Amino acid sequence: MSVERNALVSDIRRFNRFYTSLIGLLDETLTHSAYTLTEARVLFELDRRSGAPAADTGGTAGILARMFHLDIGSAATEMVRELRLEPTYLTRILRKFAAAGLAEMRADPNDRHRRRLSLTARGNQALARLQMTANQDLARLTAGLADDEAQQLSDALKRVTRLLGGDMGETATSGNRQ
Repeated sequence: MSVERNALVSDIRRFNRFYTSLIGLLDETLTHSAYTLTEARVLFELDRRSGAPAADTGGTAGILARMFHLDIGSAATEMVRELRLEPTYLTRILRKFAAAGLAEMRADPNDRHRRRLSLTARGNQALARLQMTANQDLARLTAGLADDEAQQLSDALKRVTRLLGGDMGETATSGNRQ
């Protein structure tokens, strides 16, 4: 690795330490809630995929899901991939949410071999509280910025996301959520 790349890696790591400390990501729970950062992201992703198929009881994947009592299907598989979680960890979170009345799986009215994974009304309320608190925290964080500085920060965040291969389209549509 070249000297410039080593410096870039150091700069990114320094920024990561600064930002995680600034917003309290190393706290055990997110924004003084009952949820960890991972759990909050799963709530967000459940909302984003509301009503997506949870499990197809046919085929090899369905057989494995039934054998191991896992309700990991297309929506959950996407969450595992996007959030880079172990399937068993996601399953534990989903079971915790189900036990707390935050998420549920229902039979698909159009296909009895499929189940739909979604937030319950209680889950939507929990997510709304998390989003409101996160928005308030970020508003406080940026309150001291002048309008031109806020625009510069927004542009810089979009540029970093673009340079590192992120999709700003999804971020722009979910900006009020997470």
